[in-house]
Amino acid sequence: MERVCNSKYTEQFIAFNFQIYYASNKKGKTMSNHFLFKARSALLPLMLLGAASSFLQADLYKHTTQSLSVYGWLPSMDGSLKYKIPGIGTSDPDSQVESNLADTLDSVFMGSYEIRNNGWVLLGDMVYLKMSAEQSATISTPRLKNIPDITIASEQELTAKLFGLYGGHNLIEKDHFTFDIMGGVRYFSIGVDLSFSVNDMNKEYSPSIEKYDAVVGFKGAYAINEDWFIPYSADIGTGDSEYTWQAAVSAGYKFNWGDVLLTYRYLHYDFGEDSFVNEFDLYGPKIGAVIHF
Repeated sequence: MERVCNSKYTEQFIAFNFQIYYASNKKGKTMSNHFLFKARSALLPLMLLGAASSFLQADLYKHTTQSLSVYGWLPSMDGSLKYKIPGIGTSDPDSQVESNLADTLDSVFMGSYEIRNNGWVLLGDMVYLKMSAEQSATISTPRLKNIPDITIASEQELTAKLFGLYGGHNLIEKDHFTFDIMGGVRYFSIGVDLSFSVNDMNKEYSPSIEKYDAVVGFKGAYAINEDWFIPYSADIGTGDSEYTWQAAVSAGYKFNWGDVLLTYRYLHYDFGEDSFVNEFDLYGPKIGAVIHF
């Protein structure tokens, strides 16, 4: 069976997302809050109303499919922090410091939920991770009898959260190939708890950022045979951040109860030079289970 969808809703969606993408590229770093407000307020209602209209026009229980995905992920992370360490003493000025992000994974969760009806798609995605690092060093002063050894220590704890809400429509559905166009809003936050100590003198610092971005992209799957298939997805966008993009490709196997996926995912953010995190990359393999109902 082959179906190519060219409804007026799909045409409006493509035209709308092209305008958003053009505006973001044209304005670049100086994109105004007016565009971001329009992207947030117009993109999601367009897709949600389209999907809701589809649900109302069809037999909900007959034509709706849902899937819940839960993943185990062992990501790698690249990025650097740029921040000021408050002076230890009243006369000690703040110091500008750059350091790598914490790289010891404490906890991680990743999941998604998808609803499909009559070619319309609603997708929610979330990622939570917590990482930490500790460093310490002691400087001995054996020749200075009246000066004790100096112990310098630092601790860093990073928490990152991602929530995405996307809507879309199926453009191509063949026996072995599907292709959906997608658009939506992605929220991303990073919080870092930093502590520094020199002997008994301690200082703490807790910078954080929150970003909302409008994104457009696509997703789909290629069926190798009745059991094996290759899902894929990618998107790109801008808004509060300079730009963001992500891509993922999987190898999947079908069971009676659902699917098992082995996926490689890459997520990139560019926050700009003025942010305490300039760039952020999260990438690596993940394995997950998808339950259909």
